[in-house]
Amino acid sequence: MKNSILNKSLFAAAAIAVSVTGFSVGASAQNRITKSVEVSYGDLDLASAEGQQIFDGRIKGAVRKVCGSYGRMNLREMTDHGNCVKEASVSAKQAKVSLIAQAKAGKLKETAMVVSSK
Repeated sequence: MKNSILNKSLFAAAAIAVSVTGFSVGASAQNRITKSVEVSYGDLDLASAEGQQIFDGRIKGAVRKVCGSYGRMNLREMTDHGNCVKEASVSAKQAKVSLIAQAKAGKLKETAMVVSSK
C-alpha cells in the first residue's frame, strides 16, 4: 500500500512536470502568454551521474527558452525574468528529484517533461 501511494505520488509529480508562473514582459494578468518547452530524457540513464548531468544541461536550456535571455531590460522586465528563471529552476529541480527516484526504482515510464511559463 505504501509503495503504491509513493509510486502514485512520484508519477503525479512527473506528470505535472514543471509549472512556472513567471510573468511575460509587460503583460497584465489577463494577457499572460504561456510558453513551454519539452525536455526529453528517454535517451538518458537518470540513475547515473552522467545522465543527470546531461539532464541538468537540458533543463537549463529549456528555462532559457521559456524565460528568455537576459539582455537589455527595464527594472520590471528584469524582475519578471528573474522570477521566471527562479520559479522554473525550482520546479524543474523538484520534478528532477522525482524522476531520478523513479529511475533508480526502475519505474520511470515517461520520456519527457515540460518546462512552461505563464
